[in-house]
Amino acid sequence: MTEAWAQQVEAWHDFYVIVGGAAAGLTGLMFIVVSLGGTVRRAAPGVRAFVTPTVVFFSSIVVVAAVMAMPTLPAAAVVTVLAVGGVGGLAYMIVIRGHQMWRNSSLDWLDWWWYIALPFVTYLLTIVAAAVIWLRGAFGLLLLGGTMLLLLVIAIHNAWDLVLWMTHQPRGGGADQSGGSGESGGAGQAT
Repeated sequence: MTEAWAQQVEAWHDFYVIVGGAAAGLTGLMFIVVSLGGTVRRAAPGVRAFVTPTVVFFSSIVVVAAVMAMPTLPAAAVVTVLAVGGVGGLAYMIVIRGHQMWRNSSLDWLDWWWYIALPFVTYLLTIVAAAVIWLRGAFGLLLLGGTMLLLLVIAIHNAWDLVLWMTHQPRGGGADQSGGSGESGGAGQAT
């Protein structure tokens, strides 16, 4: 590990502590909200496309923050974790078939951007950041930081959208099929 690499990563330490801590706390809140939302059909296919990915987005941020906060971790190890994580994130987005869920429901284009397109882009950007870091570009650290911040904003938006939808579900019955939650319509139709 070079001294320059250690100094570059150290400059980002506080950022990753803040972003990782926020993502970890919000992950815990998602578990609480989902466990209290007893009217939501947890086994429904829409859960895989909307609720679980939001937790995965928060978890991805926590893992990247932990890796970036590890002292004396060589650049090669960071690049490997980022590249594998980015490819894994892309594969996950494909496996959950969120796009298919969106097409089969009556959700609007704004939901498609927040739940499918933007997260897909963040995982692509994570791979690009890994490549730039490997090429010893300091821009890779800036790109990674911006990407994790974008993923955090996406996850917060989606979590809030899901919470609004879940709180508007009738007590003791099935899921309301009449509409979504927030201004973007929410994940209500498919979840």
